[in-house]
Order: sequence, then C-alpha cells, then structure tokens
Amino acid sequence: MRQMSRMALLLITGVFLGAADTPPSDVVARRGDLQLTTEDVREALSHIDPAARTQVLNSPPALQEFVRDRLLRLVLLKEAREAKWDEKPDIVARANDVRDTMIMQSWLSSRAQPDAAFPSQSELAAAYEANKPRFAVPKQYHVTQLAILVPPNASKDVDDEARRKIRDLRQQATKPKADFAEIARKASEDKNSADRGGDLGWVREDQIVPPIRDAVKGLAENAVSEPIRSADAYHVVKVLGTRPPTTMTLDQVKDNLVGVLRQAKAQQATKAYLEELLRKEPAQINEVGLAARVAPPK
Repeated sequence: MRQMSRMALLLITGVFLGAADTPPSDVVARRGDLQLTTEDVREALSHIDPAARTQVLNSPPALQEFVRDRLLRLVLLKEAREAKWDEKPDIVARANDVRDTMIMQSWLSSRAQPDAAFPSQSELAAAYEANKPRFAVPKQYHVTQLAILVPPNASKDVDDEARRKIRDLRQQATKPKADFAEIARKASEDKNSADRGGDLGWVREDQIVPPIRDAVKGLAENAVSEPIRSADAYHVVKVLGTRPPTTMTLDQVKDNLVGVLRQAKAQQATKAYLEELLRKEPAQINEVGLAARVAPPK
C-alpha cells in the first residue's frame, strides 16, 4: 500500500489539535486519552476498497474526514464498553454472527479465486467481441449554458419573469463579439456551471434531458439556442463541439472487462465449490413442522 504523505498527516493533526497542544509526531488525532497514530490510520486504510483508499489519500479533506470517523469510532466504543454494552447477550450473539460470516466469506473467496493468468488475451478478445454493442458511445456534445432557475410549481408571474430574464441573456449572448462565458459567470443561476463560464463539458447525447437534447441536436457548432424550458429552469445553450458515435476499443475497456470476467469466474467457482461440498455429503433437513419449531416463543 502506498505510504501516507507527511503533509497529509500534518493536515490531519491541524484539524484536531491546536498549536499549543501538539502531540508526539506519530499521533495524528486525539480526544482525551484516546489517540490515533500513523500506523492506526494506515491499518484502517488497508482494509477499505483500493479505489476508495486512493481517493481518500489524494484528497486532504477526505483524509481528514476518514480520521475524524475513526476517532469518533474509538470514542463511541469506549462509551459502549464502559456501559458494558458489549456484554449484552444479543450484542454478543450478533457480533459473533458478523465475525463468523466474515470468516466464512473470506474462506469461500479464497477457495474460488480465478487463476492469476485469467483471462487470457484470447478470452479477453472473445468477451470484447461478444459484448461489443455494450461499448458503444453515442454522439457527444460539448455544451455551455445560461440558466435561470424556476421552481416546478412557480406561478405564472414568476415563470414570465424567468422567461424575460433568459431572453435578455440570449440577446446579450448573440451580440457580435459577445463573451458567452463571461455572461454565464455573471448572470447564470446554475452556480455549478456558471463558475466555469457555463461550461458543462462533453456530454453524451443520451445523458441530456429531452428538451435540451432536442435543441442541441439541431444546433450547428457555436450556434446559440432559443430559450428552452426544463423541469426547473430556462436554458440557453451553445454547442462548442461534437463527437460522432463511436465504440470504445478493447484497450479502453480492458481493465473493467478483466474485473467483470474475473468476478463472473469467481462466482462460478463459488457455486461449483458449494455444490461439490453438498455432493460429497448432502445436507439433511428435518422438514416436519420446521417453521413451527423454530418460530420465536409467544
């Protein structure tokens, strides 16, 4: 596992501890007599999904939140144990069940792992060809927009005012030498795109809501649409570029396809392993009155 950066640890320390109360360098978080060390955090990170781990390590805010959660976990566990909550019979039973399930699933997974060489290049190529339609990418548009928000249940007066605003913005955007991006930054009410000058990036045709998709499909590059009403806004859109429909190559889908094939192979192996266990020694179940016998006492 990649090592946590010293800068990341310093950032975490800064979140939890004031400058006048700096702990030893190995401690990254503390609350009272509870503390988390560098190794504690590394160990916790080693047990989460690799993709999630990478995301956490590459984002100081996410890393800080991860450490905060681990520290709060220690706090809550301490409270529960002081209250002898962990000694309650139902809690002990549920904890044992979770532990047994984890052991069972881990063991079964170890019995069903595909060979490291699977899939071969020929198996990968065959799977790609068999599933090629799934790798089709529809036409894409590079879209930028101006938007005036309108509540779905807006009155006629509110709707009319929003329509007037969007028409004014379109008029500004279609003037000679107009700066569409600057107009969006100043006046568009969809803040997520306004901060980027209205730029929505490259969007697949099938991901665009119908009223806007219909308008976009009829626009030439750099043309500005008439106002478009969606469920919660009026829009004026501009198409900055288009990409024709295409099919992703094997190299582009290889990593995901390998994962899917290995998962399917593991599922098949798991089923076969369980069937073999039962074949060697079938389970015997006394079905007579079973439901009544195992029902909770009234």
